[in-house]
Amino acid sequence: MKTMKLKTMIVIALTGLLPVLVSSCGDDWDQHYQNDQSAITNNDVLIVDETTEQYLQSQDSLSDMYQFLKGNGIFETMDKKAQLHTLFAVNNGEFVDVDAKEAAYVAKSHVTDISISPSNLYDGERILMWHGKYVSVSLDSAARKGAIDHIQFNNIAVRQVVKTTDGYIYVLKKMINTPQSLYDIINGLDDNYSIFRNLVMSKNVSTFDKANSKPIGVDKTGNTIYDSTFIISNPFFDTKNFSLTSESLTATVLIPSNNVINQAMSDARKKLAAWDMTRDSSILKNWILEVAFFNKTYTPSDLTSTTDLYSIYDRQWRTTVQQLDLDNPISMSNGVAYKVKWMKIPNNVLMYRLKDYFYYYESCSEEQKANYFIGSNLVFSECVTDVAAWTPLAGVWPSISNRILSYTFADASNDGFMLDFTPIKRVLNSDGSYEIRPWKIPPGEYRLCMGFKQNVGLDVTISVNGVDYGKVTLGSATTFHYDRGGVGYPEGYQEAMDAGTVTHSKKAMYDRDGGQISSAVTLTGDGNGNPAPISIRIRNTSLNGVTKMVFHHWCLRPTINNY
Repeated sequence: MKTMKLKTMIVIALTGLLPVLVSSCGDDWDQHYQNDQSAITNNDVLIVDETTEQYLQSQDSLSDMYQFLKGNGIFETMDKKAQLHTLFAVNNGEFVDVDAKEAAYVAKSHVTDISISPSNLYDGERILMWHGKYVSVSLDSAARKGAIDHIQFNNIAVRQVVKTTDGYIYVLKKMINTPQSLYDIINGLDDNYSIFRNLVMSKNVSTFDKANSKPIGVDKTGNTIYDSTFIISNPFFDTKNFSLTSESLTATVLIPSNNVINQAMSDARKKLAAWDMTRDSSILKNWILEVAFFNKTYTPSDLTSTTDLYSIYDRQWRTTVQQLDLDNPISMSNGVAYKVKWMKIPNNVLMYRLKDYFYYYESCSEEQKANYFIGSNLVFSECVTDVAAWTPLAGVWPSISNRILSYTFADASNDGFMLDFTPIKRVLNSDGSYEIRPWKIPPGEYRLCMGFKQNVGLDVTISVNGVDYGKVTLGSATTFHYDRGGVGYPEGYQEAMDAGTVTHSKKAMYDRDGGQISSAVTLTGDGNGNPAPISIRIRNTSLNGVTKMVFHHWCLRPTINNY
C-alpha cells in the first residue's frame, strides 16, 4: 500500500450554516500523520493530503473500483478538466462487473464536477453526473444531524466520506445504478406495451438537417444524395415544455399495457353502444396518451391521498377510480413511472357534451310531438331560421344556423305556460328522411345550459326530472340568446381560438353551450345504472302581455364528477 498523509475531520451538521470542527494536536499531530505506518479509522470525514486518484490507488479495498474507473478514462478526464469533483466508489466486495457496452456509461455515473461536502447536502437535491443524468440525495433526520451513514444517493447509503485535495470521495454500500430517462423507459418498452409506446413515438417529427448532412453523390436526375442527418423533435410534448429526454424534468408517467388499453377501449365501446352514442376511437386513444404525463414526481402516497390529478394536457386522472401498481414504482433519471393495472376512459371523455335543438319538432310525427313536446297553453307557431348557417372557418368548423321553435299562447290572459320536453336526437336516413328518437342520458352529474331568444320578456323556471334548477330572465342580456352567449364551446374550439387559428369577428358566438341553468344536475338514469330519457320542464307563471315563446336548444356537459 502506498503511504499517505491524512488527518481526521468530524463534520457536525446543525440547522442553518454548519460549523466544521477539525481536531488537531500541534506539531506532534503533524509528525504522527507523516509516519509511513499511519492508520486512521474514522467513520465521519477523512481528510487526506492526496488527490482522489492517488487515494483510490493506495487503497486495497477500493482496487476494483480504481481499475474500473481508470480503464474507462475517468482519471485522464479529471486531469484534463483540472477542477474539483465528487466521486462515488465501493469496496471490492460490493463492486459488480459491468458489461463492456455499458462500462463507460456506468463509470461516468459515479463522477460529478461538483465538490460536495456532506454539510452542504440537502434532502431532495439532484446532482448531475458525467453521464448527463441526475443522482438524488436523501437525508433522514439522523443524516441532517450529521450521521454520515444515513446519507443516501439514489437510495444507497454512504459508508465513508473522504476529503481529498481535489474533491470528495463517497464510499457507498452499492454501486450507483442511474435510472433511465423517461424517453429511454418508453422507447425500451416491450411488445406488451407496444400500443402506448407507438402512441408516444408516433408524435416524433424527423426534420432533415442539411447543414450537418454530408453530400455523397448525385442521382440520375441531378439531385444531390446525402449521408443524411435528421433532427428528431416532438412538438406534442415540446408545446408543454415537457422534453422526454431532459434531465431537468421531474415527471410522472403512467404506462398502460396493451391489455389494459384494449380492455378500456372495449368497455368504452360497449358503454357508447348502450348509450346510443358514438365517439371516434382516435379521441379515446389520444386521451390515454394525454392523461399519462405529469410535470411533477408523484409518490405512491400522493397517488392515494389526492383524488384528482391533472396531466400536462389538463386531463383528469381520478385516483379513486383508476388502478396503478403503486408497489413497484419505476425510478427514472428524470422522474418516476407507474404501470397501470386497470384503466377506465371517463364518462366525461366518452361524452364531451350532449347538445340538440327544439326545432326538431318539425321532423316529428304527430305521435312523437304528443310524446316529446307536451305543452300547456302553448300553440305551435313555426320553426324558422333566424340566423343563416355560418362558420368561423370554412372547411374546418361546420356551418351552424340558429333555427328556433316558436309558440303562441292559447289564452293570453292565462297565468303562464308549461312545456314538458323530452330531449330528442335527429338521425339522417339514407333516403333523406329523419329518424327521431329520445336521448338516453347516462347517470351522473352534468352542467345544464339552454338557449331561447333575446328580449322574449319572460321569466322561466327550468326543472329536470321534477327537480327545479333555477329561474332565468329572457330579457335584453345575450346570455340565453340562441347559443351565441353563455359558456362552453365545441370540442377543440377554445384551443383553436387560443392558438390564433380562428380569427372571425364573431368567433366567440359560435356553437356555444348557451346560458347556464345549473352547474350540477344529477341524473339517475333508470335507477339501475343504465341510461334513460329525461324530461325538461320549462314553465312561466305570468305572461305579462307577451305573445310568444321561443325555444332554441338544450345542452348537458358532463362535469369532472361524471367520471
